Amino acid sequence: MGDRLATTKQHSGPDKVDGASNGKSGHGPPHTVRQLGWLLAWAVVFCDIGTSVYYTPGILYHHVGNLAPFFIALVTLAFLLLAQKYTEVCWRNPEGGGVVTVARKAFGPWWGALGGILITIDYFLTSSISSVSGFAYLASVFPAIRPNIELLSCVGIGLLCLLNIVGIRESATVAVVMALASLATSLTTAAIGLAGMKPEEIRVLTDSFGQFQGLPLRTMLIGFAGSWLAFSGLESISQLSPVMARPLQKTARRTMMAVIITIVLTSPILTALAVAVLPPELKAAGTDTFISDLAFARGGVAMKISVVVTASALLLFAANTAMIGGYHVFLALSRERFFPRILARRNKWFSTPHWAILITTVVPIVTVIITRAKLNVLGDMYSFGLLGAFTFTSLGLDVLRWRERSRGLLFWVGLLTTVMVAGSWAVNIMEKPFATAYGSVLAAFGLLMALAIRRNWIISLVNRIPWVHRRADEIRRRVEFDVEEHEEIIGIDGAVAMKPLYHSSTLVAVLGTNAKLMTEAIRRCKGMGEGAIYLVSVTEWPGMFSGAENRPSPDQVTALNEMGHLAREAGLFAVPIWGVSDSAARLLANASRKLGCSCVMIGTSQRSALYHMLRGNVLHGLARMLPEGHTIIAVG
Repeated sequence: MGDRLATTKQHSGPDKVDGASNGKSGHGPPHTVRQLGWLLAWAVVFCDIGTSVYYTPGILYHHVGNLAPFFIALVTLAFLLLAQKYTEVCWRNPEGGGVVTVARKAFGPWWGALGGILITIDYFLTSSISSVSGFAYLASVFPAIRPNIELLSCVGIGLLCLLNIVGIRESATVAVVMALASLATSLTTAAIGLAGMKPEEIRVLTDSFGQFQGLPLRTMLIGFAGSWLAFSGLESISQLSPVMARPLQKTARRTMMAVIITIVLTSPILTALAVAVLPPELKAAGTDTFISDLAFARGGVAMKISVVVTASALLLFAANTAMIGGYHVFLALSRERFFPRILARRNKWFSTPHWAILITTVVPIVTVIITRAKLNVLGDMYSFGLLGAFTFTSLGLDVLRWRERSRGLLFWVGLLTTVMVAGSWAVNIMEKPFATAYGSVLAAFGLLMALAIRRNWIISLVNRIPWVHRRADEIRRRVEFDVEEHEEIIGIDGAVAMKPLYHSSTLVAVLGTNAKLMTEAIRRCKGMGEGAIYLVSVTEWPGMFSGAENRPSPDQVTALNEMGHLAREAGLFAVPIWGVSDSAARLLANASRKLGCSCVMIGTSQRSALYHMLRGNVLHGLARMLPEGHTIIAVG
């Protein structure tokens, strides 16, 4: 027999296996992803929207001076109305998709594509502004790096690209720790800032209030439009609906309530304190770190360092989340044939969409370079995609409510919200020409790309090149597989339904064709007197946002067919199973439990230590997740 390692669970009770398969036989993809309660969901959203407080006060002060707190307070009221609509978007669309899904349902697929392009622009700017701001905060403690913020921001985005190609697992637990740490430092800074308020600092705010009352309408509209930057990240809650705990409406409502409370307690108060407490010369110097400067002014060096550490970590986390969100939109648009299908092609080593990830890396890096890492410029550019996505989401929900004849007070309040958001977007378009040009070019390019893909212009043109045509034929022959063979591959629930006819105590994890592993598995089945064997292949997407795959890859089909052929030659009935999960170990453990298997067999991993660190070790995960009494056999 080949070399193997066998382990048996020996603890007192069965481990709980997170997630459950919802797959069906045939093409239905069985997804197993960790379900997020309101606290975990709040943490993920706060790690996005909560970063805005670190750069918005400085950017807004650059435009409206000491009036920044009043504009933030004004937009906070509008934020409350928009937050209610995003809660409804979340529970209305359990499949996720946010603005893409809402715009498609309300206006049609092309408007959904435009909404997807706008939110992608938002993600590009999130990566850029978060990385620049993160290093700006570090520079407030380590001044030597300030001249190199542009370079460091580009390098940071590049490193995030490499991590995402390998497949870094974005963890809700890590998000909770980071969100709570950031919230704690923000609340502490706000508390000591309020406790130490001096009469002259209060006078700064009261004097500016008089200026606010006499503002021209144009200036007020510009300040109102620019202040929406403080609430960027709100849209992330609509992307979480597929992984939120059920009932979805209850979880979404609790999540948004937590988001509202924490944002209201931090953003408006910290902005007001920064404007009131910081000396005029420091604010006029164009500093990008108002919150750490405020922490230093009130709490000294230790408080400043705590803010810098949490701010920089959270900002870089937000940049990574934006990259993940951006390439998932690309995948959705490529599945709908608006973007090239090559964007959905997965890396053969890491099973991640490396082309989509590269695009979500290159555009933010170019953006940082052309803006010279100036946060004021990045903030202006950010508003284009942000307000565009807000407008499409809000208006789309109004249309859906109208069609359903839901035209009570909630509808009219929602319509008012749309007017405020759309008006802000219009003001931003007119008053910020560089940002409008940037966003318009990207949006036009995306729509032209979608049109060219839908009309087959690009494919027809490229296929006229002889060597491309020959290569396309080779790839087509290699990846196309027989439909009848594909129909035989089922989900976990389909295999459970077949248990009375073809039961086995042995489950084989199929990564590729592995004759030695199959030989050992056949010997075990024969020794147990069984006539069937389960073969399970997993499409593993790292993190909470598992890819919405609806079929196995050609390589997986080939491996399942070849392993099944070896089983049939030995007289066993092979049951090929496929599923999608954020954790291969979780899906395998879940399948073993549902199918009543007592043994999981797996080939020994040849993956690097870096891969295991970022993606986890399947063998170790199985040992932790399998119920009591199960045996793991690793063959290598």
